[in-house]
Amino acid sequence: MVILKPIKRIRVATDKQIAANRANAKRSTGPKTAAGRLKSSQNAFRHGLSCPARLDPGMSTKFEAIAHALRAIGENTEAATECAEALLDLARIRSVRAQITAAMESHEYGEVQKLRRLAALDRYERLAQTKCRRASHKLRQG
Repeated sequence: MVILKPIKRIRVATDKQIAANRANAKRSTGPKTAAGRLKSSQNAFRHGLSCPARLDPGMSTKFEAIAHALRAIGENTEAATECAEALLDLARIRSVRAQITAAMESHEYGEVQKLRRLAALDRYERLAQTKCRRASHKLRQG
């Protein structure tokens, strides 16, 4: 008795779909002008949170101290380094959040701008928490 497997259908894109994909790709390639590129290149410099904490000269000594303490706990030096970096990132994020909250109380910024900045901080904080959780799990695993 022979058992036949079903044949997979290969779906080929139509000419209309290919044209639509190309048109979308042309629109989503970023800024074209020098001014637009300059402006978009500065997006991450608003608060400095996109730069790793270990590269910040003011935080490098704290980073080394935390990483050294974590290396003493577990044998995985890579996980200790990742965890130390994530902990410092969380500290920096919380510091910026405190500054924004203080500015909100003193009515220094507009309401919409404050809320946008706080929402951006939430994204950074979630990322740092995930990084810290994964690194600490690796550290416990050994």
